[in-house]
Amino acid sequence: MPMTTGAANPTPAAPSERLATGLAELGLPAGAVDLDRLNAYLDMLTRWNRRYRLTARATRNELVVRHVLDSAAVLPFLPSGSKLDAGSGAGLPGLVLALLRPESAWVLLDSAARKVAFLRHACSELGLVNVRVVRERLEGYRPAEPPGAIVARALAPLPQLVRLADHLVRRGSMLVAMLGRRPSGRQLRGLPTVECRSCEPVRVPGLDAQRHVAVFTWATGAKALGVDN
Repeated sequence: MPMTTGAANPTPAAPSERLATGLAELGLPAGAVDLDRLNAYLDMLTRWNRRYRLTARATRNELVVRHVLDSAAVLPFLPSGSKLDAGSGAGLPGLVLALLRPESAWVLLDSAARKVAFLRHACSELGLVNVRVVRERLEGYRPAEPPGAIVARALAPLPQLVRLADHLVRRGSMLVAMLGRRPSGRQLRGLPTVECRSCEPVRVPGLDAQRHVAVFTWATGAKALGVDN
């Protein structure tokens, strides 16, 4: 019998286990979240993705890490009150966040018919009463009352995103942009009409890539915070 040295390679965690442990690392232990509904959402996303390509093709573990855990990492930066997921796509991050915080009211905004159809189907199947799905572009969305926060994940380059959200930020909404690499302080200070209140790194369990969350409010002439470098 051949000799073996060293420890055996560990068995990769099952997607459901990766989801539970990843959320716990983000401060969301199993008892505080509805893992059954999150896994049901992933089931629906996997089925629809095969036919409609809602996101890039990915394994179940990749969906958990790159999308669900990545979405969950923005939670500490969100204020109370209503929130808008701009360019929600497959519900990332808004539908995931609505599942994690069912007491929060969400609007999931997207202009693509197939993505809106998925969002409406998923919300109905999951019984999400705290979510409204709207088919519209961000620049054309004119609610009677602006949301407390606009959350955007990979919707557009930062200068374009600020332009698209300008009419809502001007009315009092906070813009929370989920980014990869951190923009320079000069880039953050140079954005028209808005002030960057913070731009912080976030760690997504299992993801070996840079992630940052930048928070913007309407410019009032006060010195922007946290963007000196």
